[in-house]
Amino acid sequence: MKGNRAVLAAVVVIVLLVVGWWLFKRSSGGEPIDLVAAFPTAEKRPSADIFTTAPATLNGETKQAIAIQPSVGTRITYKLKVPDDAWLRVAVGLKPEAWDKQGDGVLFRVLVSDGRTSDPLFSQHVNPFASPGDRRWIPVYVDMSAYAGEDVQVIFLTNSSPAGQGENHENDFALWGAPEIVIR
Repeated sequence: MKGNRAVLAAVVVIVLLVVGWWLFKRSSGGEPIDLVAAFPTAEKRPSADIFTTAPATLNGETKQAIAIQPSVGTRITYKLKVPDDAWLRVAVGLKPEAWDKQGDGVLFRVLVSDGRTSDPLFSQHVNPFASPGDRRWIPVYVDMSAYAGEDVQVIFLTNSSPAGQGENHENDFALWGAPEIVIR
């Protein structure tokens, strides 16, 4: 009888160790997908020459960023397989030289597409001229776990004006700060 209890206790301990290891491994995440590093392979529209990558400092905080010259509308498309427990982490903002100059800001959007349909992940209008609170990096975190295991296109869009306000790209110096897919 004592032998059976010892075996049962050993099995329980082994099961607990395996479950603990699996949970730890699952929650420890993986390597993030650095979208600035992947930028050279991304599709850029309307023209690749309006995009650059460089460090950008907003309100004392520096991030590696994708900068966009003022343009009516831009699109950066990444093709990737979404990892389990994935989140999009990015910061959006406008360069400081736009903060005190007339303009109506930039509409930042991110979509996920399977090639047939697309789903909006987020939308954020940033206008540091009219809203001094926008004179910084605005952090964005979006859960992408619904797309886990899927091959998708992650599409970063900037529009020169909010919907329904015409096209005014005056002082629209848009920045995507440190975009990456992280595992949580």
